[in-house]
Amino acid sequence: MSKKTAQKRRRRAYLYLLINTICWGAALVVVKPALEFTTPFRFLLYRYLIAGLFFSLPYLYLNRKKLKKIKLTKIILIELLGTVFSLSILFSGLARTSAIEASLIGTTGPVFITLAGIILLRERQERWEWLGLILSLIGSLLIVATHNGFENQISLSGNLLVLGFNVTNALYFILAKKHYHTLSKSIVGAISFLVGIFGFLMINLVIFQGNLLQLTNLIFQDWIHFEVQLASIYMAIFGSVIGLIAYIKGQDKIEASEAGLFTYLQPLIYLPLGILVLKEAIYTQQILGLLIVFLGVLVAEKRSHL
Repeated sequence: MSKKTAQKRRRRAYLYLLINTICWGAALVVVKPALEFTTPFRFLLYRYLIAGLFFSLPYLYLNRKKLKKIKLTKIILIELLGTVFSLSILFSGLARTSAIEASLIGTTGPVFITLAGIILLRERQERWEWLGLILSLIGSLLIVATHNGFENQISLSGNLLVLGFNVTNALYFILAKKHYHTLSKSIVGAISFLVGIFGFLMINLVIFQGNLLQLTNLIFQDWIHFEVQLASIYMAIFGSVIGLIAYIKGQDKIEASEAGLFTYLQPLIYLPLGILVLKEAIYTQQILGLLIVFLGVLVAEKRSHL
């Protein structure tokens, strides 16, 4: 590959990852108002119904011959963890805390993916990587521990749930890395949306003890509210389809570690949105924790120059 071609490929990757950063950076700020009118589980059902009906079914139909060569059981089990279980934890946490707080904790996700790689894949780390990882963990814990007793907006239990999402999501990424390397990521994503529909429908039916009529009535009540409509459509289109495809295409063209750094640009999206749109507060301890995380990333990335 020529130098000019490589540069063009890298610029294209950066563009895809910037699109992903914008889509995912705004996600929790867009969803937070909707959770005043619906539950995390019903919202997630709406999100995946839209994504599944308008993307998964047409895409899988066009690629139906490829499906015959894929072991669906393994994909379904992994996606139950990464989609149904992990996102249930994340949005249950968001319902209990602020969008800024949840987004800040979510930004530290790559730290937990690195830890999972060390523990489960026995990936080796150099001295500077370990120092950077320790600093990032300290910053993450500082963000999670932020709790103002005079404001109901920020909840320690919600923060811990979002932290739990980071852990389960890291496990998902490790399993995906191990089992999906020979598969089309677009097909996996399309299957994931259908798993989401089935999983969240079953959860809602269990909550309502199989009373489909009661669930249907609540769905109609939810969709009266613009906030629910906006969050569901935004996350189906920009969170699930555009954001995910942009991430897959961007990560595919550059090193995974470099692609992961774009996660740390998300505060440039959700901090001003959370403050201006939702009127949420941000605390000194949170900013300090985020700066420590950034310092840890810089130290870890310094390894190639020392």
